[in-house]
Amino acid sequence: MTERTPSPTLFSPLKVGGRTLRNRLCLSATVTNYAAGNRITERWKDFLIERARGGTAMLVTEVIAVDEEALAQGSTVTGFDDTNNDDFKDTAERVHIEGGQLVGQLWHPGRQQLWHPTKSPMGVSDQPDAYSWTVPHVMSDGEVQRVVEAYVATAERLWRCGFAGVELHGAHGYLITQFLSPWSNTRTDQWGGDLEGRTRFAREIAQGIRQRCASDFVIGIKIPGLEGVDGGIDLPESTRIAARLAGTGDIDYIACGQGNFSLSLETHVPDIHFKPGHFIDVHKALKAAAGQVPVMALGRIGRPELAETVVADGYADLVGMSRALIADAAFGKKAASGRAREIRPSVFDNFAWGEIHVGKPLAEFHNPRLGSAGEADWSPVTTGEPKRVAVIGAGPGGLEAAWTAAAAGHTVILFGRSPDPGGAYRLETLLPGRAEIADVINHQIHLCRLHGVEMRFGGEADVAAIRAVWPDVVVLATGGDERAAEEWMTIEPDMSGITRGARSWLRGHGPQEGRSAVLFDQDHGPTVYAVADLLAERFERVTLVTPRPQIAQAVNYCSAIGVHKRLHQAGVDIVTAARPVDFSAGTLVLENVYGGPERALSAVDLLVHAVPRRANDRLETALREACPDLPLHLVGDCRSPRNLMAAIHGGHAVACGL
Repeated sequence: MTERTPSPTLFSPLKVGGRTLRNRLCLSATVTNYAAGNRITERWKDFLIERARGGTAMLVTEVIAVDEEALAQGSTVTGFDDTNNDDFKDTAERVHIEGGQLVGQLWHPGRQQLWHPTKSPMGVSDQPDAYSWTVPHVMSDGEVQRVVEAYVATAERLWRCGFAGVELHGAHGYLITQFLSPWSNTRTDQWGGDLEGRTRFAREIAQGIRQRCASDFVIGIKIPGLEGVDGGIDLPESTRIAARLAGTGDIDYIACGQGNFSLSLETHVPDIHFKPGHFIDVHKALKAAAGQVPVMALGRIGRPELAETVVADGYADLVGMSRALIADAAFGKKAASGRAREIRPSVFDNFAWGEIHVGKPLAEFHNPRLGSAGEADWSPVTTGEPKRVAVIGAGPGGLEAAWTAAAAGHTVILFGRSPDPGGAYRLETLLPGRAEIADVINHQIHLCRLHGVEMRFGGEADVAAIRAVWPDVVVLATGGDERAAEEWMTIEPDMSGITRGARSWLRGHGPQEGRSAVLFDQDHGPTVYAVADLLAERFERVTLVTPRPQIAQAVNYCSAIGVHKRLHQAGVDIVTAARPVDFSAGTLVLENVYGGPERALSAVDLLVHAVPRRANDRLETALREACPDLPLHLVGDCRSPRNLMAAIHGGHAVACGL
């Protein structure tokens, strides 16, 4: 039975400028890096089209460069010439056919232009960029006027290509923010000084677009609600900016982002350590200031019931989502039709943001179909040759293989050693700030039940148990094993009882509290730092040791800011470029990997290590010997210990290929 749609306000229409949106759900601008050679690709289009097909009302493209000086890298789409006109037209038409309104985000990074090896970054003032510390060329009055015209001309091009509107990217420390903020704008000419001067750049762009484009062409602007730096845009200032821009009559909506490229960048994509809807009170203040101009809320909104609260209780008029729509392109359709439980959840760990920040194409660990045609309504092709499939291991890789194979029409028997599915990944939910990641496992379990997977948990699956179900094919997802400490350092046998792998310690083996704990980090992922957080809660003194010259190299930059903040605030001693070489009588000896002096830590009660795992392929060997003709596939850590995306994508690919 289909449940009643619980979000009537979210799925009510709204007039924005001269356009009527079918609901309040918006795709906020999402960098995909799917373009190539500054040209639009089919995958770039599909990402937008599929989210329109999935029920999203307004779709804001990723950044479109308004000026050749703004061109950052090959994955940045050009909007300042005719290169992409045909593809702009095609994308707009296909998005609109699916019921969506396509809005292009106009972008100039200003002093943030740190990707190109020779182009000089352009800035409002000579203040160094907070991220790279580069000093920009200060724009003259003529150069400012030229860039205003570049924005207007790009908007006119998109209008002629059939776009519903544009959004001026005035958040996150880019060029428009640099004009708006008293922290970055120290000019004394007409483009600086008071509120009137600092908003002039944005106002002239919007006015120019209004004069050159049709009356129903939507003009939005994204501004910071909280810039997060002393002397920058705080809430009183952002409300003044919103009121001034709304009062021009040229702005049709205002979106609210947070942070800039200082350490406040972590608020740009608030992660799992922020509460859901963390900034909606900021949005509510901007809504009050903007009067009749709709305001879009952004940041850590991932469930239909929260989105409904945002619009129904007057926090904002529109709900912008990126990570939730990366996880599930059909978020809107599922929520509107009472199938919210089927929405693939975002757990806001910022994995996807981390991929694009280092220049990779956008990827999500539990959405293997991301950016592909048909993504929004994808289901496995029904097999013409149903098989009996035994899946051994109920971690994320095994669960993904099981439900996908069952959905394709195979008979699937899933074996899990623990009474609780999720494998070692389930342990992560015990850590500070990580409970929410259980949503991924719970979603997979729901799909297994929905598609009729027979689940056998709480027992070891050996060759005899597998043979007993007469499988046509076996998928092994048995995970990986922790390496013994003796493999990577010298340990006195009588001291090994207080040396534990991170997983072993989380299972309750070894001291759970005491005076001093050491965590050896050869992992650099977010889980190991959550272990450090837990150790800091339970031990008086915690030392984090890594052989690398820095920590958190496998954590996306935004979330890494939070990692450093929590470790420093908890007083964790961070020792880089070091590795344990001996541990006896409670004294841990650290060797400097670059040949520096050794260091000894005394009175250590516990040594926890997070080092590369071993593949648990023991069952593979036994099966190949006992059943040499039985087709066998390995998924996840038992094939090669890697990350969560490798496990889930691997399980998905194997199931689709059966």
